[in-house]
Amino acid sequence: MKTVDDNLIIRSLSGDADGAELKELTQKIAASDDTAKEFCEIKNVWDAGVSPQIADTIDTRESLDYILKRISLQKQPSSRDRVGNIFLKVAAGLSFPLMLLSGYLYFSRDVQSSLPLAINHEIAAMPGSVVHTMLPDSTELWLNGGSSIKYSQVKDGPRAVEIDGEAFFKVAKDAEHPFRVSTPSGFEIEAVGTEFNVCSYARDSIAAVTLTEGVVNVHDSKWTYTMSPRQTVVYNSNRKKGVLYLGNTDKNISWRDGRLAFHNEPLKNVFKRIGLVYDADFEVDDRLSDAILHATFERASFDQMLSLIQKSTPLTYQVREETTDGKLKRIIKVKAK
Repeated sequence: MKTVDDNLIIRSLSGDADGAELKELTQKIAASDDTAKEFCEIKNVWDAGVSPQIADTIDTRESLDYILKRISLQKQPSSRDRVGNIFLKVAAGLSFPLMLLSGYLYFSRDVQSSLPLAINHEIAAMPGSVVHTMLPDSTELWLNGGSSIKYSQVKDGPRAVEIDGEAFFKVAKDAEHPFRVSTPSGFEIEAVGTEFNVCSYARDSIAAVTLTEGVVNVHDSKWTYTMSPRQTVVYNSNRKKGVLYLGNTDKNISWRDGRLAFHNEPLKNVFKRIGLVYDADFEVDDRLSDAILHATFERASFDQMLSLIQKSTPLTYQVREETTDGKLKRIIKVKAK
Protein backbone atom coordinates (compact mmCIF):
# COMPACT_ATOMS: atom_id res chain seq x y z
CA MET A 1 0.00 0.00 0.00
CA LYS A 2 1.33 3.42 -0.97
CA THR A 3 2.11 5.71 1.96
CA VAL A 4 2.79 8.95 0.07
CA ASP A 5 1.52 10.60 -3.12
CA ASP A 6 4.03 10.37 -6.00
CA ASN A 7 3.01 13.85 -7.12
CA LEU A 8 4.09 15.27 -3.77
CA ILE A 9 7.57 13.74 -4.23
CA ILE A 10 7.80 15.06 -7.80
CA ARG A 11 6.78 18.59 -6.72
CA SER A 12 9.41 18.46 -4.00
CA LEU A 13 12.18 17.30 -6.37
CA SER A 14 11.27 19.95 -8.96
CA GLY A 15 11.21 22.76 -6.38
CA ASP A 16 7.45 23.37 -6.75
CA ALA A 17 6.44 22.20 -3.26
CA ASP A 18 5.71 24.81 -0.60
CA GLY A 19 6.96 24.72 2.98
CA ALA A 20 3.93 22.87 4.31
CA GLU A 21 4.28 20.13 1.68
CA LEU A 22 7.99 19.73 2.40
CA LYS A 23 7.25 19.42 6.10
CA GLU A 24 4.53 16.85 5.41
CA LEU A 25 6.84 14.74 3.24
CA THR A 26 9.69 15.00 5.76
CA GLN A 27 7.45 13.79 8.59
CA LYS A 28 6.19 10.84 6.54
CA ILE A 29 9.73 9.78 5.62
CA ALA A 30 10.87 10.07 9.24
CA ALA A 31 7.92 7.96 10.42
CA SER A 32 8.08 5.12 7.89
CA ASP A 33 10.88 3.08 6.34
CA ASP A 34 8.51 2.15 3.49
CA THR A 35 7.97 5.83 2.69
CA ALA A 36 11.71 6.48 2.81
CA LYS A 37 12.31 3.60 0.40
CA GLU A 38 9.54 4.86 -1.90
CA PHE A 39 11.05 8.36 -1.91
CA CYS A 40 14.52 7.01 -2.72
CA GLU A 41 13.21 4.90 -5.62
CA ILE A 42 11.53 7.90 -7.24
CA LYS A 43 14.50 10.18 -6.52
CA ASN A 44 16.85 7.72 -8.24
CA VAL A 45 14.68 7.82 -11.37
CA TRP A 46 14.60 11.61 -11.14
CA ASP A 47 18.39 11.78 -10.74
CA ALA A 48 18.77 9.64 -13.86
CA GLY A 49 16.95 12.25 -15.95
CA VAL A 50 18.56 14.30 -18.71
CA SER A 51 20.79 17.18 -17.67
CA PRO A 52 19.14 20.53 -18.49
CA GLN A 53 22.26 21.52 -20.47
CA ILE A 54 21.62 18.81 -23.07
CA ALA A 55 17.87 18.33 -22.77
CA ASP A 56 17.16 20.32 -25.91
CA THR A 57 19.23 17.87 -27.98
CA ILE A 58 17.31 14.77 -26.91
CA ASP A 59 14.51 13.20 -28.93
CA THR A 60 12.08 12.94 -26.01
CA ARG A 61 9.73 10.39 -27.58
CA GLU A 62 12.60 8.14 -28.67
CA SER A 63 14.21 8.37 -25.23
CA LEU A 64 10.94 7.59 -23.45
CA ASP A 65 10.18 4.63 -25.72
CA TYR A 66 13.70 3.28 -25.15
CA ILE A 67 13.34 3.50 -21.36
CA LEU A 68 9.88 1.92 -21.35
CA LYS A 69 11.11 -0.94 -23.54
CA ARG A 70 13.87 -1.68 -21.04
CA ILE A 71 11.49 -1.48 -18.11
CA SER A 72 9.12 -3.88 -19.87
CA LEU A 73 11.93 -6.29 -20.69
CA GLN A 74 12.97 -6.31 -17.06
CA LYS A 75 9.41 -7.44 -16.15
CA GLN A 76 8.41 -4.64 -13.82
CA PRO A 77 4.78 -4.03 -14.81
CA SER A 78 3.73 -2.94 -11.35
CA SER A 79 5.82 0.24 -11.55
CA ARG A 80 5.72 0.88 -15.27
CA ASP A 81 2.93 3.46 -15.23
CA ARG A 82 4.51 5.42 -12.41
CA VAL A 83 7.99 5.38 -13.96
CA GLY A 84 6.55 6.24 -17.36
CA ASN A 85 4.84 9.32 -15.95
CA ILE A 86 8.03 10.42 -14.23
CA PHE A 87 10.10 10.02 -17.37
CA LEU A 88 7.55 11.99 -19.37
CA LYS A 89 8.23 14.89 -17.03
CA VAL A 90 12.01 14.39 -17.03
CA ALA A 91 12.47 13.76 -20.75
CA ALA A 92 10.45 16.83 -21.60
CA GLY A 93 13.43 18.88 -20.46
CA LEU A 94 12.17 20.24 -17.14
CA SER A 95 14.94 22.16 -15.38
CA PHE A 96 15.39 21.13 -11.78
CA PRO A 97 17.58 22.66 -9.05
CA LEU A 98 20.79 21.08 -7.91
CA MET A 99 19.72 21.28 -4.28
CA LEU A 100 17.10 18.53 -4.38
CA LEU A 101 14.83 17.54 -1.52
CA SER A 102 17.45 15.06 -0.33
CA GLY A 103 19.59 17.98 0.83
CA TYR A 104 16.67 19.35 2.81
CA LEU A 105 15.98 15.95 4.34
CA TYR A 106 19.57 15.23 5.29
CA PHE A 107 20.39 18.62 6.79
CA SER A 108 17.09 19.86 8.28
CA ARG A 109 17.73 20.47 12.00
CA ASP A 110 14.20 19.49 12.93
CA VAL A 111 14.30 15.97 11.54
CA GLN A 112 17.96 15.14 11.12
CA SER A 113 18.18 12.87 14.14
CA SER A 114 15.13 10.77 13.22
CA LEU A 115 15.64 10.19 9.48
CA PRO A 116 16.67 6.71 8.23
CA LEU A 117 19.92 7.95 6.64
CA ALA A 118 21.71 4.63 6.12
CA ILE A 119 19.60 3.52 3.17
CA ASN A 120 21.49 2.07 0.20
CA HIS A 121 21.06 4.32 -2.83
CA GLU A 122 21.79 3.96 -6.52
CA ILE A 123 21.94 6.76 -9.08
CA ALA A 124 22.05 5.87 -12.78
CA ALA A 125 22.37 7.96 -15.94
CA MET A 126 20.47 6.73 -18.96
CA PRO A 127 22.51 6.32 -22.19
CA GLY A 128 23.56 9.64 -23.70
CA SER A 129 22.62 11.76 -20.68
CA VAL A 130 24.54 13.58 -17.94
CA VAL A 131 23.24 13.56 -14.37
CA HIS A 132 24.33 16.42 -12.07
CA THR A 133 23.42 16.07 -8.40
CA MET A 134 24.77 16.17 -4.86
CA LEU A 135 25.49 13.40 -2.35
CA PRO A 136 24.41 13.66 1.31
CA ASP A 137 27.92 14.74 2.41
CA SER A 138 27.70 17.75 -0.01
CA THR A 139 30.00 16.13 -2.57
CA GLU A 140 28.99 17.36 -6.02
CA LEU A 141 28.60 14.64 -8.65
CA TRP A 142 28.40 14.48 -12.44
CA LEU A 143 27.50 11.06 -13.89
CA ASN A 144 28.03 10.20 -17.57
CA GLY A 145 25.67 8.20 -19.78
CA GLY A 146 25.42 4.45 -19.14
CA SER A 147 26.95 4.90 -15.66
CA SER A 148 25.77 4.27 -12.11
CA ILE A 149 26.97 4.71 -8.55
CA LYS A 150 25.90 3.07 -5.30
CA TYR A 151 26.36 4.67 -1.91
CA SER A 152 25.22 4.59 1.70
CA GLN A 153 26.23 7.67 3.66
CA VAL A 154 25.38 8.73 7.19
CA LYS A 155 26.20 11.96 8.98
CA ASP A 156 29.72 11.86 10.43
CA GLY A 157 30.21 8.35 9.03
CA PRO A 158 32.23 6.64 6.28
CA ARG A 159 32.04 8.13 2.79
CA ALA A 160 32.22 5.34 0.22
CA VAL A 161 30.74 4.87 -3.24
CA GLU A 162 30.89 2.12 -5.85
CA ILE A 163 30.98 3.15 -9.50
CA ASP A 164 30.33 1.42 -12.78
CA GLY A 165 31.00 3.90 -15.58
CA GLU A 166 32.26 7.47 -15.54
CA ALA A 167 31.82 10.21 -12.95
CA PHE A 168 33.35 13.50 -11.90
CA PHE A 169 33.50 14.15 -8.16
CA LYS A 170 33.93 17.52 -6.46
CA VAL A 171 34.54 16.12 -3.00
CA ALA A 172 33.42 18.01 0.10
CA LYS A 173 36.26 18.44 2.59
CA ASP A 174 36.19 16.17 5.64
CA ALA A 175 39.65 15.21 6.92
CA GLU A 176 38.23 12.71 9.42
CA HIS A 177 36.28 10.78 6.79
CA PRO A 178 38.18 10.23 3.51
CA PHE A 179 36.04 9.85 0.41
CA ARG A 180 36.58 6.40 -1.16
CA VAL A 181 35.59 5.18 -4.61
CA SER A 182 35.61 1.46 -5.53
CA THR A 183 35.72 0.48 -9.20
CA PRO A 184 34.83 -2.68 -11.15
CA SER A 185 38.40 -2.62 -12.53
CA GLY A 186 39.78 -3.51 -9.11
CA PHE A 187 41.48 -0.31 -7.97
CA GLU A 188 40.31 2.22 -5.38
CA ILE A 189 40.56 5.99 -5.00
CA GLU A 190 40.89 7.87 -1.73
CA ALA A 191 40.44 11.64 -1.34
CA VAL A 192 39.62 14.20 1.35
CA GLY A 193 38.64 17.38 -0.49
CA THR A 194 39.51 17.37 -4.16
CA GLU A 195 38.18 17.15 -7.74
CA PHE A 196 38.74 14.19 -10.02
CA ASN A 197 37.29 12.17 -12.90
CA VAL A 198 37.09 8.38 -12.88
CA CYS A 199 36.16 6.21 -15.87
CA SER A 200 35.78 2.52 -15.08
CA TYR A 201 33.07 0.56 -16.91
CA ALA A 202 32.63 -3.09 -15.90
CA ARG A 203 32.63 -4.16 -19.55
CA ASP A 204 35.89 -2.38 -20.41
CA SER A 205 39.35 -3.55 -19.32
CA ILE A 206 40.86 -0.04 -19.55
CA ALA A 207 40.06 2.49 -16.82
CA ALA A 208 41.40 5.95 -15.99
CA VAL A 209 41.53 8.52 -13.20
CA THR A 210 42.24 12.19 -13.96
CA LEU A 211 42.92 14.68 -11.17
CA THR A 212 42.02 18.34 -11.65
CA GLU A 213 42.49 19.72 -8.12
CA GLY A 214 43.98 18.54 -4.81
CA VAL A 215 45.56 15.14 -4.14
CA VAL A 216 44.24 11.59 -4.43
CA ASN A 217 45.69 8.15 -3.76
CA VAL A 218 44.93 5.48 -6.36
CA HIS A 219 45.79 1.92 -5.43
CA ASP A 220 45.09 -1.78 -5.70
CA SER A 221 46.56 -4.60 -3.61
CA LYS A 222 50.05 -4.22 -5.12
CA TRP A 223 50.66 -0.57 -6.00
CA THR A 224 49.79 3.01 -4.99
CA TYR A 225 50.04 6.31 -6.86
CA THR A 226 49.72 9.68 -5.15
CA MET A 227 48.43 11.93 -7.90
CA SER A 228 48.92 15.66 -8.46
CA PRO A 229 46.69 17.96 -10.55
CA ARG A 230 46.64 17.33 -14.34
CA GLN A 231 47.93 13.80 -13.89
CA THR A 232 46.12 10.70 -15.17
CA VAL A 233 46.42 7.06 -14.13
CA VAL A 234 45.45 4.53 -16.81
CA TYR A 235 44.76 1.06 -15.45
CA ASN A 236 44.57 -2.24 -17.34
CA SER A 237 42.42 -4.67 -15.36
CA ASN A 238 43.64 -7.66 -17.41
CA ARG A 239 47.27 -6.97 -16.57
CA LYS A 240 46.51 -5.54 -13.12
CA LYS A 241 48.81 -2.65 -13.89
CA GLY A 242 48.51 1.13 -13.75
CA VAL A 243 50.56 3.82 -15.49
CA LEU A 244 50.85 7.45 -14.30
CA TYR A 245 51.36 10.25 -16.82
CA LEU A 246 50.54 13.91 -17.52
CA GLY A 247 47.07 13.82 -19.08
CA ASN A 248 44.87 16.10 -21.17
CA THR A 249 42.57 17.21 -18.37
CA ASP A 250 40.24 19.37 -20.45
CA LYS A 251 39.65 16.59 -22.96
CA ASN A 252 39.04 13.98 -20.26
CA ILE A 253 36.34 15.98 -18.46
CA SER A 254 34.71 17.71 -21.45
CA TRP A 255 31.80 15.24 -21.31
CA ARG A 256 30.41 17.16 -18.28
CA ASP A 257 29.46 19.97 -20.68
CA GLY A 258 27.94 17.62 -23.24
CA ARG A 259 31.07 17.29 -25.40
CA LEU A 260 32.96 14.21 -26.54
CA ALA A 261 36.41 15.20 -27.78
CA PHE A 262 38.69 13.01 -29.92
CA HIS A 263 42.13 14.25 -30.94
CA ASN A 264 43.90 11.98 -33.44
CA GLU A 265 42.13 8.95 -31.95
CA PRO A 266 42.01 5.56 -33.69
CA LEU A 267 38.48 4.94 -34.89
CA LYS A 268 38.21 1.76 -32.83
CA ASN A 269 38.80 3.82 -29.66
CA VAL A 270 36.23 6.40 -30.78
CA PHE A 271 33.56 3.75 -31.26
CA LYS A 272 34.41 2.11 -27.95
CA ARG A 273 34.00 5.43 -26.14
CA ILE A 274 30.69 6.22 -27.84
CA GLY A 275 29.48 2.69 -27.18
CA LEU A 276 30.14 2.98 -23.45
CA VAL A 277 28.36 6.32 -23.09
CA TYR A 278 25.38 5.34 -25.25
CA ASP A 279 25.21 1.67 -24.18
CA ALA A 280 25.81 0.27 -27.67
CA ASP A 281 28.12 -2.36 -29.16
CA PHE A 282 30.15 -1.72 -32.30
CA GLU A 283 31.38 -4.37 -34.72
CA VAL A 284 34.10 -2.58 -36.67
CA ASP A 285 35.61 -3.71 -39.96
CA ASP A 286 39.31 -4.50 -39.36
CA ARG A 287 40.22 -2.25 -42.29
CA LEU A 288 38.92 0.74 -40.31
CA SER A 289 40.43 -0.05 -36.92
CA ASP A 290 43.50 2.15 -37.38
CA ALA A 291 41.77 5.02 -39.17
CA ILE A 292 42.30 8.31 -37.29
CA LEU A 293 39.57 10.74 -36.29
CA HIS A 294 39.95 14.32 -35.04
CA ALA A 295 36.59 15.70 -33.93
CA THR A 296 34.64 17.25 -31.08
CA PHE A 297 30.94 16.43 -30.81
CA GLU A 298 29.08 19.04 -28.79
CA ARG A 299 25.64 18.05 -27.50
CA ALA A 300 25.21 15.71 -30.46
CA SER A 301 22.83 12.77 -30.41
CA PHE A 302 23.96 9.21 -31.05
CA ASP A 303 22.65 9.26 -34.63
CA GLN A 304 24.19 12.67 -35.31
CA MET A 305 27.62 11.45 -34.26
CA LEU A 306 27.39 8.35 -36.44
CA SER A 307 26.29 10.48 -39.39
CA LEU A 308 29.15 12.96 -38.94
CA ILE A 309 31.73 10.18 -38.65
CA GLN A 310 30.35 8.57 -41.79
CA LYS A 311 30.73 11.84 -43.71
CA SER A 312 34.39 12.23 -42.72
CA THR A 313 35.43 8.57 -42.97
CA PRO A 314 35.02 6.00 -45.78
CA LEU A 315 32.54 3.78 -43.97
CA THR A 316 28.93 2.63 -43.85
CA TYR A 317 27.01 1.34 -40.87
CA GLN A 318 23.85 -0.57 -39.98
CA VAL A 319 22.02 -0.44 -36.65
CA ARG A 320 20.03 -3.32 -35.18
CA GLU A 321 18.58 -4.07 -31.76
CA GLU A 322 18.97 -7.31 -29.85
CA THR A 323 17.66 -8.53 -26.52
CA THR A 324 20.11 -10.45 -24.33
CA ASP A 325 19.33 -11.53 -20.76
CA GLY A 326 16.31 -9.24 -20.76
CA LYS A 327 18.35 -6.20 -21.79
CA LEU A 328 17.82 -4.21 -24.98
CA LYS A 329 21.09 -3.45 -26.79
CA ARG A 330 21.93 -1.55 -29.95
CA ILE A 331 24.45 -3.29 -32.24
CA ILE A 332 26.17 -1.19 -34.91
CA LYS A 333 27.99 -2.97 -37.71
CA VAL A 334 30.59 -0.67 -39.30
CA LYS A 335 32.05 -1.54 -42.71
CA ALA A 336 34.62 0.08 -44.97
CA LYS A 337 33.25 1.36 -48.25
